[in-house]
Amino acid sequence: MKLKHTNKPLDVLANVLMRLIMISYAMVVLFPMLWTIMSSFKTTSEFYQNVWALPASFKEGFQNYINAWNYAEIGKNMLNSLLVVGVSLVINVLLCTMTSYAISRFKFRGAKSLTTLFISGLFVPLVLGTIPTYFILMRLKLYDTLIGLILVYATYSIPFSVFVMNAIFQTLPDEFAEAAALDGCGPVRTFWSIMMPLATSGIVTISIFHFLWTWNDHIYAMTYVPSPANRTLSVGLVKLTSMAQYQTDWGALFAGLVIVMLPSLIVYIIFQNQIQEGLTSGGVKG
Repeated sequence: MKLKHTNKPLDVLANVLMRLIMISYAMVVLFPMLWTIMSSFKTTSEFYQNVWALPASFKEGFQNYINAWNYAEIGKNMLNSLLVVGVSLVINVLLCTMTSYAISRFKFRGAKSLTTLFISGLFVPLVLGTIPTYFILMRLKLYDTLIGLILVYATYSIPFSVFVMNAIFQTLPDEFAEAAALDGCGPVRTFWSIMMPLATSGIVTISIFHFLWTWNDHIYAMTYVPSPANRTLSVGLVKLTSMAQYQTDWGALFAGLVIVMLPSLIVYIIFQNQIQEGLTSGGVKG
C-alpha cells in the first residue's frame, strides 16, 4: 500500500508567510499613526532634537491639544463638522431608505429604470459636478453656508446609499410585508415599523461610509464654504498647518491631526463588522 504524500509542511510555510505579510502590513499602517500620536505630545524643541524619541512629559504635551483647540479654532471647526455631518447623514439615510424601499418592493412602470439611474451615479466622478454645483448654490444663495454644504453631502452620496439599501430590501422576505398588511398596516407603517428595523445592517453601513467620507472631506468643504466662520475640521487643519509653518508649533499641528483622525478611527474599529455584514448581506437573495 502506497502512502499518500501530504503537503502539511507547505501549508505551514504558507500560513507563516501569510502571517508575516499581514504583520508587516499592519506595522506599515500603524507606525505612521502611532508616530503622529507620539509627536502630538512633543514640544517644538524636542521635535527638532530627535523626531523618533519619546516625549519627555506627556502631561506637558497636552498643552499642544489646548493650543490646537483654542488658538487654531479646532473646537469651533469641530462643531461645524458635527453639524454638517450629522444633519446630512440623517437626510441621506431618510431619502435613500425610502427611495430604495419604493423601487425595490413596489411594482410600477419605470422602477428598473430608476434603479439603473441611481446606480449609474456610482460611475460618474464627483469632481465633474463641482462647477455646476457651485453655480446652483450661488443661484440659491446657499454658497458659503453650512446649509448648502449639508445639501451637497446629503445628495452626493445618494447613489452609493441607494445601491446598498436596494440590495438589502430585495433580500427581505415578502412574508413580513404580507403579514403586516393582514394586521391592517398600510405601506407607510409597514416601512417604518417592519422593514426599517430589518434593514438595520444596511442603514449602519451607509451611515458609517457617509460619516467617514464627509468627516474627512476637504475639497468640497473648502470649495463651497470658504469663510473662516463656517470652516469644517478638515479645512481648519489646513489653517493649523500654515500656522505651524510660520510659528514652528509642530506639536499643535500633530495634535490637530490626531483630533481629526481619532473619530474616524474609533467609528471604523467599533463598526467594522457591521460594514462587512451590510456590504455582503445583499449578495444572496433571501
